[in-house]
Amino acid sequence: MQNLSTMTVREIALEMPQTTRVFEQFKIDYCCGGRKPIAEACERAGVDSKDVIEQLEALFTSGVPADDWVGNASLHELISHILDKHHVFTKNELRSLAPLMDKVARVHGDNHSELIELKAAFEELSDDLFPHMMKEEEVLFPFVERLVRCKEKGLPTPMPPFGTVRNPIRMMMSEHDMAGDILRKMRSLSKDYTPPPDACPSFTGLYYRLAELERDLHQHIHLENNVLFPRAVELEDAALAAEV
Repeated sequence: MQNLSTMTVREIALEMPQTTRVFEQFKIDYCCGGRKPIAEACERAGVDSKDVIEQLEALFTSGVPADDWVGNASLHELISHILDKHHVFTKNELRSLAPLMDKVARVHGDNHSELIELKAAFEELSDDLFPHMMKEEEVLFPFVERLVRCKEKGLPTPMPPFGTVRNPIRMMMSEHDMAGDILRKMRSLSKDYTPPPDACPSFTGLYYRLAELERDLHQHIHLENNVLFPRAVELEDAALAAEV
């Protein structure tokens, strides 16, 4: 087993995807901030790195088989998984949570002013994510699929209007960072999605579903930032180098 203290959060999450559960438990950013060393990530999250590493090491030594489908997946399979699982879930949840968010803020906002801020942050997240996913679906992902097809058929590397795949990837990662900031704000406003004693079922359900949306977005962004995007850059670089 590698020395986890010398690895980044991203490297640990890729080595064994089950460790993302530990990162979620300790509120350690493994998607947008995944390139930080584990000690630095723990410090930022305000947790003891020794406790975190002990739990991570327990997973590595427990014999739990790694969910290695990501490592074995083709770029097409990765994109299909992101679209079918994460994009569909995110769009559905954002749409269906909006009226529930409105209702809870309207009914409970007088006694819980944080709900007004939470509603504004949720709307900002929604306004950011819908066009973000559309750009991935209509621009970035189709180009990556085209790169794959050209490689498989021995065709010349396509030259996109945006110059290189690095450019939209850089934009997507920047937008991921902004979404991550909003998610952290929402978690802070909701006190880690802990319903107050007077919460009704709608209030409690809202917090549960927002926490689930956050969890899924963390996995979603991790797959893009740490798996799909680096492999797309590597594919384009290799294709261009082969043509020189």
